[in-house]
Amino acid sequence: MSIQIVVVFDVVPERFDMAVDAFGELARRTSEEPGALRFDAYVSAEKANTVVLVEEWADQNAIDLHMKEDCVRDFLAKVDGAFRGEPAVHRLSSIDA
Repeated sequence: MSIQIVVVFDVVPERFDMAVDAFGELARRTSEEPGALRFDAYVSAEKANTVVLVEEWADQNAIDLHMKEDCVRDFLAKVDGAFRGEPAVHRLSSIDA
């Protein structure tokens, strides 16, 4: 069974446009990785300065490999200091599971 994750980021308003660009690049690069079944970045229509990642991974190994990729290091360097607090990470379990 695949792994579903939703991550919510509260972005500092003055860094929002830059962060959105960085998230878009991260999503494009990540979607090409083996084991990345879905990696989509969204801007919240309900809450200002909020970015949401919706991810689906083949397995934990795919996540572990992703976290070591250059695209993750590049992303983290670009968005350093752009978030208010830690992102809210939600690893999901199906109700029907």
